[in-house]
Amino acid sequence: MNRELEEQVKDFITMNKNGEILNLCQKHYAENVLMYSNGVIFASSKEEAYNKQKVFVDDIKSYNITFVSKSINDNVSVLIFRYKMVTNNFKKIDFMGKHTLTWREGKIAEELFETLS
Repeated sequence: MNRELEEQVKDFITMNKNGEILNLCQKHYAENVLMYSNGVIFASSKEEAYNKQKVFVDDIKSYNITFVSKSINDNVSVLIFRYKMVTNNFKKIDFMGKHTLTWREGKIAEELFETLS
């Protein structure tokens, strides 16, 4: 297994668990990242991904993100998290999310996100 990729995935996990979504975006996404959310294109650049995620992040009052599992095969990592969040309007959000990340040259070139429950 590629030690550098293992460290990048570990950092992604830590940042995500800590709710550092926007910093994670800036640090780990390639400039021309292609992101899908439940089969639909979410963003086709780091800037677009950041701007769309910022709207969501700004509405979160509190969060509890738990890491569930990880697998790495070649340059693809599959990460599953349990997300429990409360919005500024006290709406509770609770779901499992699966991130399939394709890494190229040390950055995420493609992300397939799926809501599992």
